[in-house]
Amino acid sequence: MRNLSLFAAAVLSSALAAQSNTVAGLDGRLTVINNLTYYGRRGPAHPNGEIGMAMLNTMCNTGSVNIPWFAAMQPDHPMFGFIIARVHNDKIEQINEWSFCKHAFTSINVNGQCGSCQNPGTGSLMGVDCSDTYAASNNASRTWLGPPEEINPWLGTWNPVGSYFDIGDPSQAGYPAPADGTRSLSQSIFDSVDNRVTVKEVDLTTAGASYYYALQLLHEGESLANRGDNLAHRGMNPSFGGSNWSFSNNAESQQFGSVISRWPGSTVNSASNGTDDGRFFVAAKVTTLGGGNYHYEYAVHNVDNSRAGGAFRVPMASGVTASNFSFGDLDADGANDWTVAQVGTDVVFTAPTGNALEWCTIYNFGFDADRAPGAGGVELVEARPGAGAPSVTVNAEVPGGVILAGFDTFGDGCEGSVPQPPVTCPDLNANGGTLSNSTNAYEYSYVVQNSGAMDVISFDIFTGTNAGTLTRPAHIYGDAGGQPSATPLASTTITVQPASGFYTATFASPVTVTGNFYIGYENSPGGYVSNLNSGTNGTGYYRTAVTGNWNQSNLVQRPSWRVNCSTAPTYFTPDMGVTGAPQLGTTYNPTVSDALANTFAILVSGLQTPGMVPLPGAPTCNLMTSTEALDMVSTNAMGDGSSPIVVPNSAALEGVNIYHQWAIWDPSVNSLGIVLSNGAIATLGN
Repeated sequence: MRNLSLFAAAVLSSALAAQSNTVAGLDGRLTVINNLTYYGRRGPAHPNGEIGMAMLNTMCNTGSVNIPWFAAMQPDHPMFGFIIARVHNDKIEQINEWSFCKHAFTSINVNGQCGSCQNPGTGSLMGVDCSDTYAASNNASRTWLGPPEEINPWLGTWNPVGSYFDIGDPSQAGYPAPADGTRSLSQSIFDSVDNRVTVKEVDLTTAGASYYYALQLLHEGESLANRGDNLAHRGMNPSFGGSNWSFSNNAESQQFGSVISRWPGSTVNSASNGTDDGRFFVAAKVTTLGGGNYHYEYAVHNVDNSRAGGAFRVPMASGVTASNFSFGDLDADGANDWTVAQVGTDVVFTAPTGNALEWCTIYNFGFDADRAPGAGGVELVEARPGAGAPSVTVNAEVPGGVILAGFDTFGDGCEGSVPQPPVTCPDLNANGGTLSNSTNAYEYSYVVQNSGAMDVISFDIFTGTNAGTLTRPAHIYGDAGGQPSATPLASTTITVQPASGFYTATFASPVTVTGNFYIGYENSPGGYVSNLNSGTNGTGYYRTAVTGNWNQSNLVQRPSWRVNCSTAPTYFTPDMGVTGAPQLGTTYNPTVSDALANTFAILVSGLQTPGMVPLPGAPTCNLMTSTEALDMVSTNAMGDGSSPIVVPNSAALEGVNIYHQWAIWDPSVNSLGIVLSNGAIATLGN
């Protein structure tokens, strides 16, 4: 064990908590959001009115149990929340109102991104590995749109008795109706905007702004550990055409997580209220103003905290003065803005009655301070009583603060002699079959389930034509949030003849793909869609042109294709990791994996990085740290090793960076007999 006064450890991740009503094995995945669609406007002439919109989403069941899907007025079904966000003036803000939420009412149970559907035989359940798409028109239907305040986002619960659907819209004659649990809602007074995702037109016309749409999926009883794929967002370009709006997707493709991560230069962290309530996400960005002054800007997204945020507290070091406070919510009503004051060493924003930070909303907080940033924790004080602690603390930069320990890897190592499992080129219905002979002029692509990296040389599609020989463009696409990317990774051509069979598209050079990818070609009138009358289920997507939006195909159920890939042997690169945390007064362990078994490994540690220094006699191996300390260990039979490092409890070490890299004795690889892992930076802190 080495005792080095210069080392620190990464912050330990807290265990994911489960809420009280967790259903073991329940796990829904939001695979696609797409097709943000305009449904009407109201108010003064453009650009001073407001518009209603909706978006498409696809989800699937990646868990081990069926997902309840009982239509309202029964309580247990998925629900969807919506956000439209804008990045402008160096902040990200929500520009839609607290939108009504979709209550899902039936599952069609088809194949999708989760695999081959285990159909339960009823639309009141989503079977394991089954998928379902709710089109924008479906999510725009006011029959199934209800107020978000009726939903407990942490538990995923909703009570139909006394709900908006139950008592109706009180602005109509004869309402509210008795709270008897029977649907009473009439839509007779609705215009084209009511209850849909609503945005003021002027907020969509900001020059130089970036725009995003986001969707959140809720399930009753889904554990927090399974919610990482329940939030998704993607970039779009709003455009007014003289009488209506359009929202084309842009190059900022679908991503999972909170939409506040789209704010360039910000850092995003989150925390929940233990096992009792949900999460707040906080994006923070600090800008230097000069003269020792800094601007602190925060965007806070309440994802699923049911008690809501009633105050936002930012701690500061002693002697700091804050000024120029700013606040932003979902409306232009200054009368309900949060108040703000410096209270001792805290900046405290406080919500008035009726304007707490509710779930599926983003509020903005800002101020200037005369102190440089350090790591700390901002505090969200709960707005309402309930189970759990009175507040939630989220890591973020604050004036002064402390430096948190960190451990981040960088760079690339070089391959050793440990072989990776041989690559198996994927296929689906590899023997072909009888085509359904469906034909149209769309471009089709078919999902290829894949893990890891692969070099694709060509692919074969089982198809044919009824219009003679056709030569058409063929493409390979990466994955963009569960659907093909907007632009291809590479393109070639494919020639298809009338006889049904496999036809080949060969690329000029191998195409490297990682994870799932998509293959297909631009069909032409007379070209058959690859869909067999029988065989193994698969998934296809279509669009009208290369620049259009992809949609999952309900026509394609059993495509037939083969991928031809490089089967040359590949080898593992030793990988740097860590256990423990390089915190002051603790021990952490840099680790190596995927190395040669039962050999010598040296942990090289230094106070700086020299960049990429090639090792003589070891091509592609670059030393990325100085060599103040060397620690030798032996790898085990699995090719793993570690070296413990003790960090003294000295405040003088806070913020010091230490660089690490592993050197492994692997004599058959090169003349030097050494291979290297990737590098790591350990930041000493608290």
